[in-house]
Amino acid sequence: MDLLEFKSLTAGYNDIPVVAEISLAVSKAEIVALLGPNGAGKSTLLKALMGEARIFSGSVLLRGDDVTGCPPERLAKMGLGYVPQNENVFPSLTVLENLEMGAFLAPRRRVGEKIEAILGQFPPLRPLIRRKVSQLSGGERRLVAIGRALVLSPEVLLLDEPTANLSPSNARSVLTEYVTQVAEAGTGVLLVEQRAKEALQIAHHACVMSAGRIEVAGPSGALLERADIGRLFLGETTRKPS
Repeated sequence: MDLLEFKSLTAGYNDIPVVAEISLAVSKAEIVALLGPNGAGKSTLLKALMGEARIFSGSVLLRGDDVTGCPPERLAKMGLGYVPQNENVFPSLTVLENLEMGAFLAPRRRVGEKIEAILGQFPPLRPLIRRKVSQLSGGERRLVAIGRALVLSPEVLLLDEPTANLSPSNARSVLTEYVTQVAEAGTGVLLVEQRAKEALQIAHHACVMSAGRIEVAGPSGALLERADIGRLFLGETTRKPS
């Protein structure tokens, strides 16, 4: 069974649909990359799942249970983690305090154990544990954001542009080290990413979106080999003019 599945999902803001008829699935230990130009609707898709965008039709299933329109707290309890592109950490708090905030739904007696597990998974965070996040580099902040989302041990993690505004070297580290490590630990990952080539190199499957719809989907290796994939990433669709 797929851990996370969208079925014919149409969503947007107020009365305006932004994405239409989206269907995709994420399995255990799998990275699914959601690619495409700015404005394609990738982030809206994640926000619809998390209750930050309106779902007009379709359904969202988590481990086979219909969670369409569920509030964020219930989704977190059910095993869904989310790292938005912006406002994903508390800069005025320390790394430890950020991780503690991520554990807000965990039993108090288990918070220390869960934080220790994150520090074991991401050793670069340990020497930073008492440092304020505002003093960290961009790559370090992104690692805190991912760690914070993982404190509750989600079965599926939604990552929205984890390499945004990072240097090429930091971006490579986030994708090839941290994101792959999350999947290798058994968590399914739905990754929205602008660095298409790098994302395809770590993902198992990928979807290319344009104008709110999925234009192409398939194994990442096959998409990397397509001669027209660059055109798709630039926002030109495969549909013929009407």
